[in-house]
Amino acid sequence: MSSSTSSFLTVFLPLILFFVIMWLFLVRPQRKKDKETKEMRNSLQVGDSIVTIGGIIGKVLAVKDDSVVIYCGTDKTKMEFKKWAIAEVTNKDSRAIKAEKAAEKAEKEEKARLEKEAAEAEKKEEPAKIRKLKRKDDEPAEK
Repeated sequence: MSSSTSSFLTVFLPLILFFVIMWLFLVRPQRKKDKETKEMRNSLQVGDSIVTIGGIIGKVLAVKDDSVVIYCGTDKTKMEFKKWAIAEVTNKDSRAIKAEKAAEKAEKEEKARLEKEAAEAEKKEEPAKIRKLKRKDDEPAEK
């Protein structure tokens, strides 16, 4: 029985090990790259500079469900491409970046304001409790 188990391991262990190594070095990185590419294509915005898989460089004019309208050249030629045909975004629109930064800044300011208001409310409540406790203590002493 033990000889059959050891022969099974000697035959199939290298094969299993080979598939594990292939998955770690080939499949997993490719999936990660595909996920990043899909995210890049789904986050396209008007004004982004792009390069297609055919080498056409242009700016995004409109984004549809599964296609993108770009314009390129000095005569502003409009072309429509499927999203899968976009190889890379070379320059994000500066207005979109500024809008994202402004939204993040506003969110941080709002959070800080709420924390400050909460701290002030706690400070106002504490003295009121102390006063009430002092009044209750003072009343029996006066009688």
